[in-house]
Amino acid sequence: MWAAIAVPMTIILIALANCYLQKDSIFSRQTLKDRIAAFIPAKPLYIAFLAIVFIMGITSFGAQYHFFSSYVKAAKLTTLLMLLAPAAYIDFKSKKIPNELILFGLCTRVVFYVIEMFTNNRTILNIFASDIKGVLLGGGVFLLAALIVRNSIGMGDVKMYALIGLFCGYTGTLASMLFSLFVCFIASVGLLILRKKGRKDTLPLAPFVFIGTYLVIVLGSY
Repeated sequence: MWAAIAVPMTIILIALANCYLQKDSIFSRQTLKDRIAAFIPAKPLYIAFLAIVFIMGITSFGAQYHFFSSYVKAAKLTTLLMLLAPAAYIDFKSKKIPNELILFGLCTRVVFYVIEMFTNNRTILNIFASDIKGVLLGGGVFLLAALIVRNSIGMGDVKMYALIGLFCGYTGTLASMLFSLFVCFIASVGLLILRKKGRKDTLPLAPFVFIGTYLVIVLGSY
């Protein structure tokens, strides 16, 4: 049953994400006991964030397996979502996307390429070709936007969408872009109406990419 894989996998990925997000607090402690205590979430909002991410991870795995009956694809896209979660959290807090997350994502994608080579050896070249197109689409479009409009798109966003391209391919990346920008537009309009933001204010992109990519995965758009 897919849940037997999805639940422990999601727990491990969230534990890694939590460790990364709290690494400064964890490794500043001297004793193992204090480090374990620092690892355990304490703030209610942060706990709620991890709980929501856990639910999103389980539902994304289940939806992908339901639509495509592929454990590898479900695991791959769930891993991507779990990588986008800490990126969204950090981008929301500091408007930065750490290179460490992008590098870890690249290494993880290589592992999945090896798995796909053995499980989908007849289509691995098609998968790789689609992924390269996804990188060019996602990374290229946002790089062009960053060059044309100053201070609109950060290089972290460009790298993030290049990574999404490697995981989702051309079709998935296009769908993710459309969903993410739509969610961002709705949020921007809402904030303007509530006067929480002005027209010249900028919003961190990664949280909307996280939500948009999740919607693409659970709706079976890719």
